[in-house]
Amino acid sequence: MTFPLFIVAGTSGSGKTTVSYEVQKVLGVGFNVYDMDTIVVKQDFQTACNNWIRIAYHNALGGNTTILFGAVPYPYNVFVCDHFHHFDQLHYLLLHCNQDTRNQRLTERGGWTPNGIQQTIAYGEKQYAEFKRANFPIINTTDTPVTQVAEQIKEWVLKPEG
Repeated sequence: MTFPLFIVAGTSGSGKTTVSYEVQKVLGVGFNVYDMDTIVVKQDFQTACNNWIRIAYHNALGGNTTILFGAVPYPYNVFVCDHFHHFDQLHYLLLHCNQDTRNQRLTERGGWTPNGIQQTIAYGEKQYAEFKRANFPIINTTDTPVTQVAEQIKEWVLKPEG
């Protein structure tokens, strides 16, 4: 038996954590929404990812759909996780913001070096280009209110295939 899995990707500063709380509110019952960074222990991202996929699988067995917010594919690599073979419908969406906004968000968050911010900005631009090339949906969070981003994600999740 296989299930769908929804992954909202984006590099640090794109708005994943902030939006994830709002998405749970607008989707409600039947959906489990998680910020993947919440169970990272000592930066062991692959163990955390294995745990998230296991959680998603058990949610699916109980009839719930899981939406994971995380920096996928890096540092989380869902393709090598233990229970990944239980998911046949993998849906990706990218949260993205412009460079100035990402710089401001990470600077305000604290704990970021200028070099770390620049590397994250560069990776964010690379990820944006890859998602665009693959024709995956992208939501620009630069000036879009969190509630509106959450509604767009809700529409994406509930959109009938075809």
